Amino acid sequence: MISSSEVATALRPFYFAVHPDLFGRYPQQRQVNEDSLKLLSAHLESLLSQKRILPSTPRTLPFYIRASNAPQDRGTFNLVKVPLERTVDTKLVLRRILESCNLSTEYVDKMPATKNSSSSSSSTSSTHEEGFQQQYQQSFYYRKRSEYNFGKDDDADNQDDSPFEKEFDLFQFRIKKVRENETLRKWLRKQVVTATVRTKAVQELQEEVEKLREDVTKRLGLREIIYDCGWNVEHFRGCLKSLEKLSELHPGALDGLRDRTLVFAAFTGVSLEGHVMLFTGDVQRNWLELIKTIDKHDSYLSKLPAYEYALSQVLRNIRIGRRKFMPKAQAMAYASHLRKITTALLDYLGKSKFPKSWPMDLSQFELVVESEAGPLMVSPTGQLIVPATCPGSLLVDFLTNHLAEALEKQSSYDRQKHIERDLHARCVAQFRLLSLTKDDSVTPDRMIECLEKLLSQGVKDGLELADLNLTITTYYSVLTDGTVCIPWDWKQ
Repeated sequence: MISSSEVATALRPFYFAVHPDLFGRYPQQRQVNEDSLKLLSAHLESLLSQKRILPSTPRTLPFYIRASNAPQDRGTFNLVKVPLERTVDTKLVLRRILESCNLSTEYVDKMPATKNSSSSSSSTSSTHEEGFQQQYQQSFYYRKRSEYNFGKDDDADNQDDSPFEKEFDLFQFRIKKVRENETLRKWLRKQVVTATVRTKAVQELQEEVEKLREDVTKRLGLREIIYDCGWNVEHFRGCLKSLEKLSELHPGALDGLRDRTLVFAAFTGVSLEGHVMLFTGDVQRNWLELIKTIDKHDSYLSKLPAYEYALSQVLRNIRIGRRKFMPKAQAMAYASHLRKITTALLDYLGKSKFPKSWPMDLSQFELVVESEAGPLMVSPTGQLIVPATCPGSLLVDFLTNHLAEALEKQSSYDRQKHIERDLHARCVAQFRLLSLTKDDSVTPDRMIECLEKLLSQGVKDGLELADLNLTITTYYSVLTDGTVCIPWDWKQ
């Protein structure tokens, strides 16, 4: 039998080559190696303790290794796919791991052969060696595996999988494994202290940021300042400091912000609500240019009702809305989108007519026009979402086939939103939460299911959520500001 200490000694050169701590300045490579090491440890532990191969063990594991120790190659890495032999022969597994990275196998060769493996090992040695050479020398270019390849060629396809596919498979496996075994109660017990410490640590900073926000709002005569970026509160403080410095350097240039709402967001421009949006990654000069030309953006904003009315008239008084929970959009770009879709419909009506199955009045339906890359779909809230470049014939066909679905989803949403609000208030009070929010991807029906389960099972299990900021998402996490993220379909 081979002991765990012998395995650790045999793999010591390998660990020194791939250890995540060696890739501190390269987060992508560090994460890949860290995930692969976890899977390798689980595989070796299963071999040593249970003498079996886990069904979930992949055939190969990706590892990044430095190209060389030369200073000019410091940031250059080779992606090596380390094979995991489908055998309980631990010695053979260790040898293949070391050989894949061109590391010495002298220590492994001196180890005693494991039971039931010595005879088979010698007979297949040359075959394994040839397979290893082919695998190591293969191209790392992406090669999509056919879904319909079965039988004897399937193993060859597995060997030729690109590292990108394997990394994605490993990521999916890791997420699935955590979700299967993790319960909310167990996860909270491990993370509640971290969340509480981070929440308390950031309270003083939040108070400082709130005071700074009030000072800047008053100095510039703003209606309010909103932070809608997704970064932490320290980044918000940096944005406020930059705006404060800009007002000191160019005091008269910021008069256009008076009595307006300013939002630190993902783009610079004027939103559909008339808010002044400043991209948090922009330099101060770009902010200043927007503020100086804000009248130009306001002119487009003033034309939006006319553009929306024109589109509504073409589509039999359909309501023109904005997608609920959608990211903010620029008024200038939205005006262009409305013109494009209206022109497409007018071109269609110049050649054809609307289907006879359509109601004469579509005012009970709501249409949302998005960018060229937007989807063509019915949203969970019942809105009909179309991209600006959608041809008139395709749009008419889409509406014909989905009007009934949109009406059904709209009615369902109207009922659910009131239930969600009631459950939201009850959860905040029951668990004494500082705040309760949800990700845009969590629809009302999913939020209702999550909150009902929290109220029924959470109280019974004694979940510790007091004085925490809770966000319902699709994953478990504790953010740097202490916000606790849990999936809507958490397990009891």
